[in-house]
Amino acid sequence: MSERKEPDSPPVESVNSSEEDLPAVRGRVPYKVWLVQGLYFLERAAFYGLSQPLQNYLQLSPDDPIRPGALGLGQARAVLIIYIWFVYSYSTPLIGGLLADCWLGRRKTIQVGFLIYVLGLSIVTATAFTQRIYGTGGLPGFIVGMLLVGAGTGTVKPNITVFLIDQFPEEEPKVVTLKNGKSAMVSRELTIQFIWNANYWMINVGGLCGIITTNVERYAYAGFGFAFLICLCLIVTSATIFQAGYTKFETAPPSGNAIADLFGALRRRRNPAHPRPDQTEVEVQSSVQEDSPASPSNDAAIIADAKSALRACLVFLPFPALMLSINLMDSTLIAQAGTMQTNGLPNDIMYNLNPISVMVFLPFFQSWIYPTLAKKKINFSPEHRIGVGLFCATLAIAYATGIQHLIYATGPCFSRPLKCLPGNIPNDVSVGFQTPTYVFLGWAEILAIVAGTQLAYSRAPASMKSIVQALFNLFSALGSLLGGGVSFAAYDPNMVIVYGSITGLLLFVTLGFELSYFVRRKRSN
Repeated sequence: MSERKEPDSPPVESVNSSEEDLPAVRGRVPYKVWLVQGLYFLERAAFYGLSQPLQNYLQLSPDDPIRPGALGLGQARAVLIIYIWFVYSYSTPLIGGLLADCWLGRRKTIQVGFLIYVLGLSIVTATAFTQRIYGTGGLPGFIVGMLLVGAGTGTVKPNITVFLIDQFPEEEPKVVTLKNGKSAMVSRELTIQFIWNANYWMINVGGLCGIITTNVERYAYAGFGFAFLICLCLIVTSATIFQAGYTKFETAPPSGNAIADLFGALRRRRNPAHPRPDQTEVEVQSSVQEDSPASPSNDAAIIADAKSALRACLVFLPFPALMLSINLMDSTLIAQAGTMQTNGLPNDIMYNLNPISVMVFLPFFQSWIYPTLAKKKINFSPEHRIGVGLFCATLAIAYATGIQHLIYATGPCFSRPLKCLPGNIPNDVSVGFQTPTYVFLGWAEILAIVAGTQLAYSRAPASMKSIVQALFNLFSALGSLLGGGVSFAAYDPNMVIVYGSITGLLLFVTLGFELSYFVRRKRSN
């Protein structure tokens, strides 16, 4: 078993003045990091491959002449169920983070998460087949299975992102010679930024699994069952590889019950009989041993860690609005595509333009935009990247509002698409007009979500890294909660108002975040 202790803070290295002036470059990425990247790729492929057919599975009936579904619940109820599931899936990471940091450790928690994940997907897959063949079992199986899938992904997701950096231990700073003969300083920060970007790139490669599952859903007999079976095979493969390398992975041991320790420290602070940090050493030793768990120094460290975690969470405040816009890709934007001319393509295949745009543009940001700004000494900090990402999301939903207006202005059914003629005929607007929406949202993810993940890790205390990652996911859950409220109005002919309202919210959040960032920078300067 390979365990290591996480340092509370990076070691201070002695670097001479000439080395301080050297350009910074990223270092070598250990093979264990790439192995964990591969595991996460398979898990995300299973997750996105499962989530993309859900709108059609829930909304449409099996006898729909254009796009056969399964449960026939209608658009509004399908959107509501999907948002409830997203809220649940983004909330369960808090439990997964607590399990990892306080009791089981990250490695054991991920192992348990994979087991729950496989069980849930097995139920969803089996009942999708019974629904198609026997016309029964689909809805109860979906509910039970998706509850387990949400618990599984909530246990795996916040821990595997931190587990990724566990495989990249601290190293002494060193000078290397580049291919051009010049010297450079290896930067751990740049290497970790590269790891996060590579991680997000691979997540979006996994997202392309939706191309396969949405086509299988449409063209295969019992298509939804076979689509979900693909996802089950992916998660079983990921879990098997993880189990095979279980003892070889690095892992930080659990640090104890951080939440209970915090409440204990706060309770003791209010107790007048408990020693205070400003007491003399003799006074402290007369009442409690300094190295005991209840000593003033330990209590101060616990409270300082909690404050550090809270400061790390402040930057997550705009993410509910951002995730509201991103989650539209799994629900209302799929429904919007269903009211447009798709020329024989499944309407839910359009979602895949988003991961494709991330795959295309993320290397461009990593290899050209960020280095160019750094050379010009422009501080494109993670906070500023979040602000620009929010603006890209605002543009995306503003554009979707315009497309929705175009759909309503075009026949044959105008503001009642699919409902005015026999055969569920869509309006005469090409689904290709949706493309910029997915590209803008891809840019928003590249800028904001990668930066948010990076800040959640770098600013969290060592004892609470999984918990802070889980809180990052919890703010995303609030976005899904907002989406659940939106779903009650998410049907024709209301969609222009729905998209326009979300655009206004995003613009307000973007301006507020950028203003607060500007004020904080001015104060710090």
